[in-house]
Amino acid sequence: MSSVSSRGKTLIAFGVPLALGAIIWFWPVPEGLTPQAWHMFAIFAATIAAILTQPLPSGAVMLISICVVIFSKTLPEAKALSGFASGTVWLIFCAYVLSLGFVTSGLGKRIAYKMLSLFGGSSLGIAYSLGVSDLIMAPAMPSVTARSGGIIFPIARSINDVLGSAPGETGKRIGNFLTMVCFQFTPITGAIFLTGMAANPLVGSLAKSTLGIEISWGGWFVAAVVPAMVCFLLTPLLIYKMLNPELKKTPEAKEMGKRSLQALGAMSSAEKKVAIGFILALIGWGTSLITGLSATAVGLGLAAYLFATRAVEWKALLGDHAAWDTVIWFSVIISLASGLEGLGFITWMTQQLDGAIQGFGPMTAFVVLGLLYIYVHYLFATASGHVAALYAPFVATAIAAGAPPMMVAICFGIFSNLMWGNTEYGGGPGPIYFGQGYFDRATFYKINLVVVTFNVALTFIIGMMWWKLLGYY
Repeated sequence: MSSVSSRGKTLIAFGVPLALGAIIWFWPVPEGLTPQAWHMFAIFAATIAAILTQPLPSGAVMLISICVVIFSKTLPEAKALSGFASGTVWLIFCAYVLSLGFVTSGLGKRIAYKMLSLFGGSSLGIAYSLGVSDLIMAPAMPSVTARSGGIIFPIARSINDVLGSAPGETGKRIGNFLTMVCFQFTPITGAIFLTGMAANPLVGSLAKSTLGIEISWGGWFVAAVVPAMVCFLLTPLLIYKMLNPELKKTPEAKEMGKRSLQALGAMSSAEKKVAIGFILALIGWGTSLITGLSATAVGLGLAAYLFATRAVEWKALLGDHAAWDTVIWFSVIISLASGLEGLGFITWMTQQLDGAIQGFGPMTAFVVLGLLYIYVHYLFATASGHVAALYAPFVATAIAAGAPPMMVAICFGIFSNLMWGNTEYGGGPGPIYFGQGYFDRATFYKINLVVVTFNVALTFIIGMMWWKLLGYY
């Protein structure tokens, strides 16, 4: 029975994207589009569907897609492969190299335990200590799964064990609260930095290639830091109010942080090298307007430094499947998205969306499109797939309605992070946190909906005041 069920799921996984692609491909070409543009959309839609149904690993899906583009002559070969030359791809790859250094050297754990030893004396203190740890690592670790799922979560789970707060009745002690707050911290910390989440550089690339908007590492940080930090400070208080953990004071957790920090001993040579590289990278990214060095150039220099000092071993990188998968995944997505733009599809889709919001004022259109962009993520299993499919047309439509370009581009970049906090399947850490069993699905979704909506409202309110001060409108 199970093998029959498995075959059925496999057939569906293959059949849905193939059927969707074929239906669009053979559907009459809408007025205003060329056949190549419509066929490009068919391939793109089938690719996004395959990412959702997962008949094959994402990298394999992408290679198949690019072959279809080339052999169908939808795009010339050079344009179809142009994404592999994108600086965005190599920036995120270099950030993965630094991320690997944080994990293999133990620097990530040291930061988290240090924060816990300083501020872990209360349930709120534990939450903020782990949140600050996440925040410190965010610009260096674009993989939210590695950052939150690989470093923050195991420490949170250990704290729950020490305090006797397992899933079920004892989860009310602190486990429910700590699990939820750690899950919701990462979308916020990822929103602050261009390198804070894997899809953020894709946002920057799409903004530049399809909208002509240049977002630097420093420009993203300045625009996002104020609204995101307000969310960072207030979200734990909201979750604390909603879940009301029974344990208010937690001296055991603070002691656990101190013991774990002592067990790590003095900083190793590898940790020091990674820390120096991290600081140099932040300086390089933050001063790009002065030095003239792109974020990618700084990232490549960082990777070269880490390899030269042997803070990260090349063989270890060869085993980091996520980094290499990213090169394939993002390269092809950028090629497909650029192809849609080059063939006029994004402009056409923008006109269709613009017609749907006809009569709305610029700011009303911006808010309506922003809310739709956030909550349609219930249909997506990855932030990257969502960004690739919807970021450019939604942002272009808001701009066409009269909303300020840079404000819209940055705000939708922030939303590209916040949105995956809606569900357990919308981002990498979700299955890890939900799988612990502290919440049933209905409760998990209800709390997430409240928290995400709260943060979206804060982003609109605080963000628009901040972006007014920055002169975006």
